[in-house]
Amino acid sequence: MIDLKEILINSNYKKETEELINIANLAYKHWETYWTGFNSTYVCEEILKDFENLNDFKFFIYGGFSSSQRSRIACYREDSIPEEDALISNFPAQGIKINGNFLFDNATQDDFRTLLIENGVNQSKVGDIWTIGDRGAQGIIDNLDIEHLDEKIFYLRDVKVKINVVSIVELQIPSGRTKKLVNTVEASTRLDAIASAGFRVSRTKIIERIENGMLRLNGSKVKKPTINLKIGDKLELENKGFIEILNLEITKRERWKVKLLRK
Repeated sequence: MIDLKEILINSNYKKETEELINIANLAYKHWETYWTGFNSTYVCEEILKDFENLNDFKFFIYGGFSSSQRSRIACYREDSIPEEDALISNFPAQGIKINGNFLFDNATQDDFRTLLIENGVNQSKVGDIWTIGDRGAQGIIDNLDIEHLDEKIFYLRDVKVKINVVSIVELQIPSGRTKKLVNTVEASTRLDAIASAGFRVSRTKIIERIENGMLRLNGSKVKKPTINLKIGDKLELENKGFIEILNLEITKRERWKVKLLRK
């Protein structure tokens, strides 16, 4: 069994790490595969670094499709490793379609996520949500948290929406993003400056999205564009993916050379 206190002591993601430890203990005891709830994919990658030296366990990160921004971690014994195709085909989640007319009342991913949470879905049970133009949204949700949603009518503000539960293969999966290095020179290391350069969005629009809670820094929403960033920080912008700060270097003219990885 895993020593909970020893692994948790230096973890930056204690809640998520504790959940993974708990399912690892179940996997070890019952010789079966167990899954965590949904978290940001980069959080999944970060917490697994603390488990690299555990020879008794193997892990698999998956969120329903290859470029998902929210994923779950599967844990199984090293001496009972399932095929990857089996893990994917048995992924414990289904798709949802949230249909409504948002032509005159735009809604964001977080609006649709909030709709689900306010109607009884635990946040950790909701995977990726993506908008489909002005017709609503689609997403991925834990398959144990959906019965009360299927074929039901709800309201998002004043817009009537209908939710349908479908298989993941019926979804219009958002196009994947390839990893790309971005080099830029900025006057400062402020959040708005680096996010604007990394996501190729104007400074004005970035500030607006930050103030609306659409940008996350290291997994948490931030609403202050003036925060100074550091090497290793990771940003997530709704519908735009992730950027990670690989290097910051001051120039002779006291500007900042910034190296980013966008994915």
